[in-house]
Amino acid sequence: MNPAFQNTCETFVELPVISNFSIDASAGKLCVNDIIKYKDGQMVSFLHPSFNNSERDALYKKLRNSNVVHEEMSVSLFGFGFRVRKKGYLTINMSLRQDITGVIPKDLFSLALYGTPDSTNVNSFNLKNTKASVNAYIDLSGGYSHRINDKWSVGGRLHLLLGLANAEADFSSLSINAEGKQWRVVGNGVIKTSVPGMSVKLDSSGKIEGFNFPSQFKDYITSYQVSMGAAIDMGAVYKPLKCLNISFSIKDAGFMVWQNVNRANGIIDYTFNGINLKVKEDINYGDSILKVLRESYRLDNGNKKYVTAMNAKMYVGVEYSFLKDMMSVGLLSKTALDACKLSEELTLSYNLRPCRWFSMSASYSFISGGFSTLGLGLNLRLSPINFYVVTDYMPLYYSNEGIPYRSQRLNVQAGILLTFGCARHKTEPMFTPSF
Repeated sequence: MNPAFQNTCETFVELPVISNFSIDASAGKLCVNDIIKYKDGQMVSFLHPSFNNSERDALYKKLRNSNVVHEEMSVSLFGFGFRVRKKGYLTINMSLRQDITGVIPKDLFSLALYGTPDSTNVNSFNLKNTKASVNAYIDLSGGYSHRINDKWSVGGRLHLLLGLANAEADFSSLSINAEGKQWRVVGNGVIKTSVPGMSVKLDSSGKIEGFNFPSQFKDYITSYQVSMGAAIDMGAVYKPLKCLNISFSIKDAGFMVWQNVNRANGIIDYTFNGINLKVKEDINYGDSILKVLRESYRLDNGNKKYVTAMNAKMYVGVEYSFLKDMMSVGLLSKTALDACKLSEELTLSYNLRPCRWFSMSASYSFISGGFSTLGLGLNLRLSPINFYVVTDYMPLYYSNEGIPYRSQRLNVQAGILLTFGCARHKTEPMFTPSF
């Protein structure tokens, strides 16, 4: 979270996969209970007839004009760090990272919740904010932290990014004009993919029929062209008092240049003239709409690469320690950029570190907590093994099926690594909270 923080151990070693696994998923202001409810002994979605008008209205009021759904995952492949003289610390890490982002416009929910209430005029729904992206890449990074004096520490980390696969869909315009007899879908969109070994099937008129993906790993490798990017982390820690830490950092500010590009431009203008339910009961209308969209796109091989931005984050934190540094309280502000949309979080934490081999934290996140989650962290260090597990949003309420129905966000980070030379430094806390 902050490259200025220094590990209290002289050396640490990350083991493949098991040393750091993290996953984070969020659905904006929505929680599971907004879209799925337990009624009459079964779980039903907001599209079920048993959803009453007040429940639909409550869901609609919680929505933003653009609703971001985001998930990201990271797995460490290897890493190590060591102290450089007395004031510096160098770290090297390689990890596999993946993220998925979707943007759902409010008008799409309006169509699903209320249908077309105006039976005499055209019901118009603006869906141009609809977006989706998927990224997978390898992150090779090196960082250095330096303690300038007893009050200031600074640090930075450079990331070399190797892209594995990417897919994006975006619309400059998209709308549905619906009336009693017909629905008209109009829009302009772009789909970009960078998936080695993938090919596009076209018919005689140039329309997209489908996609072929590599069936074997060697097909992926032989067709791979290097997609590269770069990112930077910067941070600082200020100690105006021995018991007070103030920290600031920017993480994952960078970009990726994707090769192996397939690009399709779409001009969509299609009219549905009603549906005759008696013709064929088992017809899949979802596939029919997908076919219309697919046939509206034309392959464009003019652009051989494109650039995407990383999901940058900014952290500002304050920590006050007491009882000879055995306890502390902290407040952390997090600002994240997902699909060009800013999201905020404010987390309060209490940290306990009574001895060298054990520490724990408890926290509450005000914006996404919803009085239904609690953050917990545990760190056990039985030299040379160091085990940790931490979550900011541990659900407190579950349905009979075990679904955390009141949670807006879920995350967890855990790992086992090796640490050596962990004598406690007087100027540093034994455990820096992850919240």
